[in-house]
Amino acid sequence: MPSLPRRLTALALASACALTAASCTATPAPRSQGRTTVTFWTMPFWIGHPEELHKLVSDFNVSQGKVTVELTVLDWQSGRDRIKQAVLAGTGPDVWLSNNGLEDDYLNGRHLAPLDELGYTTEDLARFLPMAKVNEHEGRLYGAPLYFDAAVLFYRTDILRKYGHPAPPTTWAELKSTATAITTRSAASGKRISGWQFKGMDDHLNAVNATWSTFLCQAGGSLTSPDFRTSTQNTEAGRTAMNYMKSFYADRTSQEGLSALKGFVDGEVAMFSFYQSAISDIVAGNEKTLGRWAVAPMPTGPRSGCSAVGGHSLVARSGLPDPGAAGSFMRWLASPRHSTRFMEFHGIYPYDTSRTDPETKVVVDSFYRTDPTWAAVSEQFARNTPDLLLQDRHAFAVRWESHKSAVPDGVAGRTGVDQALALIDERVDRKLRPAG
Repeated sequence: MPSLPRRLTALALASACALTAASCTATPAPRSQGRTTVTFWTMPFWIGHPEELHKLVSDFNVSQGKVTVELTVLDWQSGRDRIKQAVLAGTGPDVWLSNNGLEDDYLNGRHLAPLDELGYTTEDLARFLPMAKVNEHEGRLYGAPLYFDAAVLFYRTDILRKYGHPAPPTTWAELKSTATAITTRSAASGKRISGWQFKGMDDHLNAVNATWSTFLCQAGGSLTSPDFRTSTQNTEAGRTAMNYMKSFYADRTSQEGLSALKGFVDGEVAMFSFYQSAISDIVAGNEKTLGRWAVAPMPTGPRSGCSAVGGHSLVARSGLPDPGAAGSFMRWLASPRHSTRFMEFHGIYPYDTSRTDPETKVVVDSFYRTDPTWAAVSEQFARNTPDLLLQDRHAFAVRWESHKSAVPDGVAGRTGVDQALALIDERVDRKLRPAG
């Protein structure tokens, strides 16, 4: 595989901020009288080059004279919770980084400003891809997408070829048979390679949410009922998905605890699936991975070839005294021009290029033309719909935590499949339909 393309030179801040700390604030630009200050809280979403985010905010502050953005970077472990607690308490930032799909606690509590009240025009909103519907509520958009993610298949071309599989699997049956053959034959030769690992069954438990949503969707399942009032995972589709996942551990094709990503980089895992942004981590493996891996669309399940969709958006707090100031920053950072920057870490471009200016379209097309991974990512993204994210926003936090415990327990056989699925539904339903 080619190394990750860099279209623009990374520039470090004059005074660096330690991103491993709980939080840090960028030095604001000098203020003039009447200048509005906008506070922006975010996690370091610029994968591999977090200093670029500081540079962009600094560029915005220098570019105009009416708004100053004060940047606070939070860590991924606690950032979402800190933002949510502050916003719900009325002490939060003016603008913050949100997951695509948003959360019902923000929407139902009227904590978010719709984009049209922040200065977005009808023409601005029409430029977004149809997938931007994931940020829609009651007919209005509340989040400006920075980029999208889609879960794809990563496979080691060298390992698959060695064991007689020149092409990646395209169905669940092929995925299981290929993975089992690689695990069995490699173990017999004295160096066991896991043919497949489910991301989230390792040291990255948060990833189980994307993994589970992908396989549940492919089995024809959903997270909630169409009215979003009932959790619907303890169903035939849920059992099909979890039993399929469990089969990899029941016959020792996969092993719990082995890191899918690290094992892949080290040549100990032949295949795994996760969001395409993991490409940056794989490329960082340098000689361990160079020319030894590729990306493919997900193998299709019994009902479809869909996968989890993610990514991030900018949102703003409702009731701001100067909503236009927050909107001007959002329209700048999440603009068609600046969103091309996020393609450097393989964020999926959120705009319809036929509605952008020609120069921006040339930049976007250059990514697609020069990096072969984009073909598979684009094909997978086209298979997906907004449905899962629209369902996931309801009782998001409860479901997120429930998946992290119940899915690994059911897949690993520590609890029964029906018990694991029933536990998810029970916990989520308590949030969706509180007593009284």
